[in-house]
Amino acid sequence: MVERAAEHERTMLAQNALGQNIDMLRSATQAYGEARLDGDDLWFGDQRINGDFQLVDQVKAKFGGAATIFARDRRVSTNVLSAAGARAMGTRLAPGPVHDRVLGQGLSYRGVTEILGQTYISVYEPILRDNQVIGVLFVGVPSASITGSSTKSAPTKPCFKAIMANVENLGVIGAGQLAAAEIAVAKRQEADDITRRLAAEQQTVARSQTLAITAIAAGLEQLEAGNLTYRIDSVLPGSYEKLGRDFNGAITKLQTTMAAIATSSAGVRSGASEITHASDDMARRTEQQAATLEETAAAMEQITATVRTTALRSSDARDLAASAGQDAKHSSDVVLETVNAMSAIEGSSRQIDKIVGLIDEIAFQTNLLALNAGIEAARAGDAGRGFVVVATEVRALAQRSAKAAKEIQGLITASGQQVAVGVRLVGETGQALGRIADQVTRLNVLITDIAASASEQSTGLHEVNTAVSQMDQVTQQNAAMVEQATAASHGLANEATELARLVEQFIIDNGTPPPVIQHPVERRNLATRPFATAPVKQRAKPAPVVAKGKPKLVAISSSDPAWQEF
Repeated sequence: MVERAAEHERTMLAQNALGQNIDMLRSATQAYGEARLDGDDLWFGDQRINGDFQLVDQVKAKFGGAATIFARDRRVSTNVLSAAGARAMGTRLAPGPVHDRVLGQGLSYRGVTEILGQTYISVYEPILRDNQVIGVLFVGVPSASITGSSTKSAPTKPCFKAIMANVENLGVIGAGQLAAAEIAVAKRQEADDITRRLAAEQQTVARSQTLAITAIAAGLEQLEAGNLTYRIDSVLPGSYEKLGRDFNGAITKLQTTMAAIATSSAGVRSGASEITHASDDMARRTEQQAATLEETAAAMEQITATVRTTALRSSDARDLAASAGQDAKHSSDVVLETVNAMSAIEGSSRQIDKIVGLIDEIAFQTNLLALNAGIEAARAGDAGRGFVVVATEVRALAQRSAKAAKEIQGLITASGQQVAVGVRLVGETGQALGRIADQVTRLNVLITDIAASASEQSTGLHEVNTAVSQMDQVTQQNAAMVEQATAASHGLANEATELARLVEQFIIDNGTPPPVIQHPVERRNLATRPFATAPVKQRAKPAPVVAKGKPKLVAISSSDPAWQEF
């Protein structure tokens, strides 16, 4: 019985001594990082344990004994040798109390176990992740090396030296001392389980914090990069799950808002671009309209001056026509008097013709008398010779008188004919002058009407010119207003472009920045002018023309193509 108690005591002491072995193996694995399974591979941090014998060999080199690391229930790193003398890799933890306690319940196990046909005093400790067993740590010593009859045959490793030192100091082992040793081992195992579970829970909490912080940090990093499509897809543990949902909800709202802003900014850019182009066109058209109105006003001034001159000239022409009518009437009267005078001349010519005929008859009778006197003188002989000479002279004189009378009669006849022609021509001239007088009278009436119309046109054109000048002033004020509106539209377009550029920094959908309409807008260097103080070109007002009647202004329809073009 004493031998059995001593053997049991040695086993208890060996199990207590194995605590440093398991502590070393646990600390060495945790130094790599957190444990995780990737398929059949066991990892601690970035260190793959499968086929890596460094840790188990270090435990054996320092404390002696066996060491094994399981991935679930399969040995992936061990210094336990098989019957063939090779490392027992790939073998599994046999079903039984150890399997049930460690893998099933997640508790450590301290006791005697059989491994590959050899009895070991062993310590098994589960490897936990998220309170799930993913592997096992094992340390142990063959029980034969502890329960041998002589302590001299025990190994010389420090572990076994301490164990054997305690055994050599044993006296007679009582039942109470044995029970105390068993209680100490049980308490040690319970304390180790509590410590391990606390450490596992701390690791779980730390891992949860790390996972949550990593996920939130990744989300914030994506948010900083402008990616609004990123979501925390992993389920965060515990209370961090709500934090992940809140983050995703906030990003979703921000994405929706930024998408709406992107759409609105695109619409604003498009509208601002259209407004800018329309404002530019309006500015150009307003400038053209102002220039056209200015030219029109100048042309109206010229037309007004021309019409005023025409009115004055028409008045002069009316006076000249009236004077010409009076002259024509006077000429008609003169012609009438001339006709009367020529008629009197014609009558006088007839009287002269009669007198010449009488003279011709007297000359003929005188010639007969002279002829008779010559005959009688010839009969008288010498006494009548002197009388013959006188009779001859008288006869010659009578012949010359008859000849002159014939010539005068011919001239008077010709003169009468010419006077008759002249009377006829003068009569026709009188009739023509009468007609001219009538036409001049009618022309005078027409010129009077033209002068009145020209005066009315001058007055109307003066009013039109005044209206055009006012339109020119309003147009120039409108041009100033259009310039301000154009500058404002360019500013709006630039602000919309800047807003779109800011929105472009965010990835809203499918990893693609929001589309932005490329309408480069350059700010026009337009001088802003107050509407009320817009400079207006002042023109000299044409002199008013007195009109006989109120001119009628014709309204221009807005549907007139010329007005629309104007």
